[in-house]
Amino acid sequence: MDLLAQLLSAEIYRVFLVFVRVAAAVAFLPGFGEFAVPVRMRLSIALLAALVLAPTVPGLPAAMPAHAPDLAGQFMGEMVVGAFLGLGAKLFLAALQVAGGIAAQAVGLSNPFAVEAAGFEGGSVLSGTLVIAALAALFAADLHYLMLDALARSYGTWPVAQLPDGGLLAGRYAQLVAATFRLGAGLAAPFLVFGILCNLALGLINRVMPAMPVYFVGTPAMLAAGLFVFMMTAGAMLTATLAALSGWLSGR
Repeated sequence: MDLLAQLLSAEIYRVFLVFVRVAAAVAFLPGFGEFAVPVRMRLSIALLAALVLAPTVPGLPAAMPAHAPDLAGQFMGEMVVGAFLGLGAKLFLAALQVAGGIAAQAVGLSNPFAVEAAGFEGGSVLSGTLVIAALAALFAADLHYLMLDALARSYGTWPVAQLPDGGLLAGRYAQLVAATFRLGAGLAAPFLVFGILCNLALGLINRVMPAMPVYFVGTPAMLAAGLFVFMMTAGAMLTATLAALSGWLSGR
């Protein structure tokens, strides 16, 4: 009985070690970690994924550490890696948030008092639309399976029960933040050009006809033209973001 109890304890510990990394990732992954998803649902998804992944994870410890600091260190390492994976994927939605914010500023739909959209504070109508559409397209394109596959492949890069190098992890995250910000600014490039041209045209009209109420006449036209540009470019913005997310998850 003592041997059986030890074996069961070791097996439960190994599964729980995998669960820690998976749960930390699921808490932040796009689609799984949204505020609209109940916490119990997230825990259920993480538990099922851990039970499936545990038999395939290499290098799991044979027994539970005898000392509490060693146990805490293993859990901390798994949480850090899982949070890195989840937050890294979340940054691609943040790129859409940046693009939507710039577009809303150029069109005239930005509002500092707008409610948060899909977990991002200070959201606008356009950014919220892009983020929600991206979440729907993410599941329609089966990218959620690629997220789980990235979790399984992460054990080849970051071995289980080991605290990763903090400098290396911080460097990779900083590079990812820079890349996703460039992606968001690049997606919003048409709206930057649109905003400059429209404001330049309104300024010239105001110089030619000072008596004309440019604000009341130009704002509706600028809003209609901006929404037309958004309608024409939204599909390409979503496609580019999902392609970038897929490439990052695949390790490219």
